[in-house]
Amino acid sequence: MLAQEAARTHQHELIGTEHLLLGLLSEPRGVAYEVLVAHTGSEEDIRDVVDDAMPPAGETTLQGHIAFGADSSVAIEQALRASSDLGHDWVGTEHLLLGLIRTADSPAADSDEPRLHLEGLHDTVATAVTERLATLGR
Repeated sequence: MLAQEAARTHQHELIGTEHLLLGLLSEPRGVAYEVLVAHTGSEEDIRDVVDDAMPPAGETTLQGHIAFGADSSVAIEQALRASSDLGHDWVGTEHLLLGLIRTADSPAADSDEPRLHLEGLHDTVATAVTERLATLGR
């Protein structure tokens, strides 16, 4: 829903990986947000990079459902695989972040911005999930 709102705000007809990333940044209680901000130093820095990668705004603001684009659909499929690879029976923000990293066309994976080179985040995400589960007593 947060990615859909990002697409709507930017007047885009499809939800792309950039919208998924903005959605993750709109969930400050999520593991992905925690890892991204810790890795880059600032939510605003990430938003700036995503805004620079964003396609131009559309002509009108869409109402109702906005469909996922091909790139974001692949990222979601990769999130499911990431969850399975980690032995989890849920898909959370952390898995979606890993799905974005695995998706070649995503701003998270393809940024020239050094702050967003996220290739090494798999272990960081796995550690963050383990720590979060430990604090929840799981």
